[in-house]
Amino acid sequence: MKKTAIIFLALALSVCVFPQKKSKSVFGWHLQKDSPTKLNEVKLNLGTTIFSLYPEISYERILNEDFSVGAAGGISLDMNQDNYPTNFSLIPYARWFFGGNASNLQKYGAGFFIEANGALTAYKKVEDNVPYYHNGTYEPSKKNVLGAGLGLGIGWKYLSKNNWVGEFMFGIGRDFVNDGAYVRSGITIGRRF
Repeated sequence: MKKTAIIFLALALSVCVFPQKKSKSVFGWHLQKDSPTKLNEVKLNLGTTIFSLYPEISYERILNEDFSVGAAGGISLDMNQDNYPTNFSLIPYARWFFGGNASNLQKYGAGFFIEANGALTAYKKVEDNVPYYHNGTYEPSKKNVLGAGLGLGIGWKYLSKNNWVGEFMFGIGRDFVNDGAYVRSGITIGRRF
């Protein structure tokens, strides 16, 4: 009985330690996917950071070869909000990847994707009907509001051989609290670890 238990344990460990390669056929290409050991990503949105003083950092976890989940958070460094209207945002998202060319189809979590997201945002809303006097002129007043909503986006992610990640994406969502909309866009760069 003891020998049987040891043999069974050794067999179970050998199956877990040495995973099998997955083979996939797409449009006549026979591709093999090795299960990666690096499934986490940290990225910085360069578009909003450089042009709008709104750094947005995101974390993404690859769940399988074509699905991932993550969250992005950003905060405005511009006190006047002249460049970017949002003060703060927290955006959880899920992505479904469709692959790309022959080399990208061999990579987990890379290529063209569709994203579903939710958003919790704080921004300044302009109220045209309530002007206030500022420096000798009447200007529209701005009110801080909190919004929440759901949205969709599309994009493309590239993964290099040494685990650098670059992506561009665009999406839009509906703010259900304030009956408005929010935009989710960017050019991001990061690292998979």
